[in-house]
Amino acid sequence: MWGATPVVMKLALVEVPVFSLAFLRFSVASLILGLLIAKKLKIQKEDFGMFALAALTGVTLHIATFFIGPKLTDAILAAFLFAAVPVFTLIASNIFLKEKLTKKLIVASIIAFLGVLTIVGKFEGNINKMALLGNILLLLSSGFWVYHEIVAKKLLKKYDGSVVAFYTMAIGSITFLPLFIWEYQKNPNWMSNLTTNGYAGILYGIIFASLAAYWAWQKGLKQMPAGQAAFFFYLDPITG
Repeated sequence: MWGATPVVMKLALVEVPVFSLAFLRFSVASLILGLLIAKKLKIQKEDFGMFALAALTGVTLHIATFFIGPKLTDAILAAFLFAAVPVFTLIASNIFLKEKLTKKLIVASIIAFLGVLTIVGKFEGNINKMALLGNILLLLSSGFWVYHEIVAKKLLKKYDGSVVAFYTMAIGSITFLPLFIWEYQKNPNWMSNLTTNGYAGILYGIIFASLAAYWAWQKGLKQMPAGQAAFFFYLDPITG
């Protein structure tokens, strides 16, 4: 679902302002998830800071850079650069979570990354200054997500994956609200000018890229080491 996201969002962002799309994605998705798990939503006050940090890194900063990046560079490069996440995660999980960095994991990451190069193939486009900026933003996006994984892994020791997913999306959507209002004031007609691509992008972002994917990722991350879980990001270039 996340591998297809750069392609779908690149189409949607032609019609939908960046932060408006982000706000709609996460606000509606968190509302739906909140209704489904209402009885589980109670958290301890001392953990709110950690939840806020998970939201800022996993939604606010990660999504802001991830949305702007594909607007400036090629979608296939977006999928490729995001595939750097497993390598970053292996290193970070070893440092911060004390997960064992085995030879098997190192060799597997090298083989998988070579697989990404094979799938993506030779890029024949031009890398201008704007495209370079887009690539840098996508690398930052990957870094923010890795940091989010470290924070989320600590929260998952106490809370269910659905709870972590809810607060990540809910708090993240609140941070996008002022920007959503600003973009609407700047261009109040964008909603009335939406085509099928725009509506499809919003719906995909809500149902698949946010609600289903964030829920599934947190539930899965609870069950296995972060370094191993990150290897699933190597599926992204295929769907991308």
